[in-house]
Amino acid sequence: GLQIEWDYSDYAPIDEFRLMLVARLDQPVDIQALVNQVDSNRLLADLTFLEGVRHRTGGPAHLADTRLFIESQFLDAGLETSILDVPLGVYVGQNIVGRQIGTSDEEVVYILDGHYDSVSNSPGADDNASAVAGMVEALRVLSPYSFKKSIRYIGFDLEEAGLVGSEEYVDNQIAPNESIAGVLNFEMIGYYTDEPNSQSTPVGFGFLFPEAYAMLQANEFRGDFINLIGNEPANSLMTAYESAITNYVPDLKSIRITAPPNWFIIAPDLGRSDHAPFWLENIPAVMLTDGSEFRYPHYHTPQDTKEKLNYTFMRQVVQAAVATLAEVCEIQNADTWWADTDFTTSTQEVAGCDFSISPNPAHDFLRLTWAGCPLVRPVIELINLKGQLVRQQTLPTSAGNTTQLDVRGLEKGIYFVKIKHGNGHWAKKVVIN
Repeated sequence: GLQIEWDYSDYAPIDEFRLMLVARLDQPVDIQALVNQVDSNRLLADLTFLEGVRHRTGGPAHLADTRLFIESQFLDAGLETSILDVPLGVYVGQNIVGRQIGTSDEEVVYILDGHYDSVSNSPGADDNASAVAGMVEALRVLSPYSFKKSIRYIGFDLEEAGLVGSEEYVDNQIAPNESIAGVLNFEMIGYYTDEPNSQSTPVGFGFLFPEAYAMLQANEFRGDFINLIGNEPANSLMTAYESAITNYVPDLKSIRITAPPNWFIIAPDLGRSDHAPFWLENIPAVMLTDGSEFRYPHYHTPQDTKEKLNYTFMRQVVQAAVATLAEVCEIQNADTWWADTDFTTSTQEVAGCDFSISPNPAHDFLRLTWAGCPLVRPVIELINLKGQLVRQQTLPTSAGNTTQLDVRGLEKGIYFVKIKHGNGHWAKKVVIN
């Protein structure tokens, strides 16, 4: 029942802007309760739908269905959603991007991503439907809350074609006013085994990363942990993820690897996913992965199916990511409403011209009258607070200097009447009751 009035005259001549209202409670969010909302049954349900060849030639129909699924999840969560083209020769893929807008540091962005394509001969349950299901589940848990910083959720296309989607994003699709503070890249997060000697390593791994190798040895090379693989700028983000494990998901094991600056020469296996283009631009990014073919025997085969995966393990990986984003993005116990508006915020009046509206407030009709200027076929628009056009009429030249606008049936509230004539336009607030 409250009403907020804003005198926007000082903002002239801005014609488009975003309105945001944040209603915040003082008590902090219970992050453990938030983490506990991550549901392994939902992960399985989503992965059951996503499983299937998702490839531009091997499975274009299911690839298209997967795109629509991701986009619909973003829109249903109220994200600012965009579909960005990714060219590959004559083929055009799509990066699907949803933004949860920060309330005070909007330009500071954390990214949670996963590629949604598969190779042409595999249903791609672990690679990489597990990541898409994990990203969507994290979104479902986080989207009802507000954050001081922005979160972008991204489904990358054409990873299996050579990181084409993420390279295009880093090269051409990052918003110019945004600063990416960190990236969590889900890359195969579903396979778990506690069998000894189930986890192998690339050649030279023990020499480059002796501490991590010693942990593998002590654990008898079991594949029962999540890999945190980040560049040096992402050390604080990896620490945040490890802290989230300690504080909220203590049953999850992890091993941390910091890539050397020349990783692309001495350890190229560390860059085989969508975090790598961010690394090349010195942007903090972490790959969360079960290790692909160094653990998973069904990597890039027709046997990469949902029954091979462990949904408790997958849930724990997502839980730690949820807690990490809640901490670094500064979750708030708040609700946020926002709308982009395109109504005129100022007047550009022709000399000597004036118009009036009556009655105001109105119930059935608005009477508009202008004097002191000849208006030729003026356009009358009625716009609600969401910037949506709800009434429009163009007056004939013979209309004179008065007209009526029918407002019957409209919801009660504040609206704006805009009259457009050539380069001149006028806007006035009206109340409909």
